[in-house]
Amino acid sequence: MEKQSKAKNQKFSNFIKKNLYLILMIVCVIAIATMVAVTYALKQKGEVNAVNVAGKEEPQEQTEPTDPTEQTSAEEVLFSLPFEGETVGVFANDTLVYNATLNQWATHEAYDVAAEAGTEVKCVYDGKVESITTSVLRGTEVVVLHKNGMKTIYSLLGSDVNVTVGAEVKKGDVIGKIAESGTFERHKGPHLHLEVWNADGEKLDPVQFFESTDK
Repeated sequence: MEKQSKAKNQKFSNFIKKNLYLILMIVCVIAIATMVAVTYALKQKGEVNAVNVAGKEEPQEQTEPTDPTEQTSAEEVLFSLPFEGETVGVFANDTLVYNATLNQWATHEAYDVAAEAGTEVKCVYDGKVESITTSVLRGTEVVVLHKNGMKTIYSLLGSDVNVTVGAEVKKGDVIGKIAESGTFERHKGPHLHLEVWNADGEKLDPVQFFESTDK
């Protein structure tokens, strides 16, 4: 037994001597790998602690996509007159106005300008024609959508309008002509019934947007 033990020890000793270089290389690789792993772990821990100390990271401000129908608040909206004429109806959304044609009292959320039949009606602001409709009450009506979401609505026109749905129109472009159409305000004679809606569908007084020389 003693001889066998000595033989085994001798073999192990010889193995160590023959493979000492290889064993040292393996030990070095393991040591280096351990150091790298420990360093990485400490670095990660340090970054987490830094974030915790500083608080939650501020979310980056996201830039919303530009909507072509939006208008910068710095740009003032200025309308030109649709034509020169006599005012026969003013905006009144907080008082009742008597409508002799319909024989009723109601608010009047528009601006009415009288003119002879055939008078050209011009677009008051740059935009795009959203719709063209005709009804017994409002005659032919053209709706123009503007880049800030605002709409201008031109009612009581003749059916021979000068624009088409989807067409781009500029301030001063002729939209149509005054006609003896529509029945809801016939007592005022031929005139333009002009409405202004904001992006939320609220009706606004058109006069507030006219250029000062036109008011």
